[in-house]
Amino acid sequence: MSDSALVAFAFLQLACVLVACRLVGVVARYLGQPQVVAEMVTGFLLGPSVFGWLAPDLQAGLFPRETLRPIYVLSQIGLALYMFTIGLEFRADLLMRHARQAVFVSLAGIIAPFALGGVLALAMVDTGGLFSENVTTLQAVLFVSAAMAITAFPMLARIIYERGIAGTALGTLALAAGALDDAGAWIILALVVGSVSGR
Repeated sequence: MSDSALVAFAFLQLACVLVACRLVGVVARYLGQPQVVAEMVTGFLLGPSVFGWLAPDLQAGLFPRETLRPIYVLSQIGLALYMFTIGLEFRADLLMRHARQAVFVSLAGIIAPFALGGVLALAMVDTGGLFSENVTTLQAVLFVSAAMAITAFPMLARIIYERGIAGTALGTLALAAGALDDAGAWIILALVVGSVSGR
C-alpha cells in the first residue's frame, strides 16, 4: 500500500473511530459512565471481537492489517501528550501534604489484587499447560499477581479529569496511589519476565 493510501486510510479510520466514540458516549452518559469507558467499549465493538465477528470482510476492509501500525503510532503520541497534560495539572504540594495517606491507599489498592492473583496463579500452575516448563511456581505467582495489581492509569486520570476533581486533594491522592501501585507492579513484572527470558 502506498504512503498516500496509508494516510487516506488513517484519516478514514480516525473519522470512524471518533464518530463511533461519540455515539457510544451518548449511551455511556445515559448510563452514568464516563466518556473514557465509552471509548474503550468502542474499541471492543470496532475490533475483531464484535465488528470482525459480525462482518469480517467489512472490518478487514476498514482496518487492513498494514494500516494498523500508523494508528498505533498516533495513539501512542496522543497518550503521551495526554499524560503530559495530566502531569502539568498534578499538584505536588497536595501530594506532600497527603503523602502518608497516598502510601496507605496504594498499599490497600495493591495487596488485595496481588493476593488474589497469587491464589489464581497457584490454581493455574496446578491445572498445568498454562506456563512453560522453565517457569517456576514463584515466577508464575509473581507474574499473575503483578499483572492483576496493575491499574489502567490513563483511564484513572481521564475519569478524574472528567469528574472535575483533577488538581484537588482527592484527585491528587488517587493519581499518586495509582502511580505507586503501577510502579511497584511494573517493576515486579519486569523482574519476573527478565528472569524467565534470561534462562
